[in-house]
Amino acid sequence: MKKYLSYLIVFLLITSCNENLKSKTNKNDTDIENFSMEEMPNKNTKYDTIYTVNSTDNTKLIHELKTKLEKADFTFKERKNRGGFSYNNCEENSVKLIRGNGIRKYFARSKKPEKGTKDFYPDFVILVYEFPTNAIAKQNYEILNKALNSGGRFCNGKSPEKLVINGNEVFYLGTRAEMFRTYTEKYGEIIKNYYR
Repeated sequence: MKKYLSYLIVFLLITSCNENLKSKTNKNDTDIENFSMEEMPNKNTKYDTIYTVNSTDNTKLIHELKTKLEKADFTFKERKNRGGFSYNNCEENSVKLIRGNGIRKYFARSKKPEKGTKDFYPDFVILVYEFPTNAIAKQNYEILNKALNSGGRFCNGKSPEKLVINGNEVFYLGTRAEMFRTYTEKYGEIIKNYYR
């Protein structure tokens, strides 16, 4: 009889601990809510602004990149910046706004179609965000990278994107099709590893 009573006590302890653990887990699950791209922004979304600044003569890397792209039969042109850019962070329910005069936009397009196709010309965009110091650039890179990778990398759309840092500049590379991801990866690594 004592044996059954001890089994009953152990069973009750285990079940009560398990119920307590379940209630704590459920409480934490409701505290953290991940939103999808379609649910952003919403009435509770927080907006954070990241400010860029333009410094003189900080285009050596871009000129080197332009030379490499032209050798690979790409056109490379600066595009007019028509305002700020933003990135959703679905895990924090926030939008990171990029503002200031330190934003540059470039567009690269191949003169030759993608191998195995007749009329699919690889292209990608490069956005450059310039900051006063390397430390501020690194801090903002981490904020933007976290936002870009939130929601399983789908919080800002499904197109291939890459974010890299070099010195006091953060570079965003994006393209319209998965088949062109190799270009954003390749040139993103060139930018990241460029020694000034």
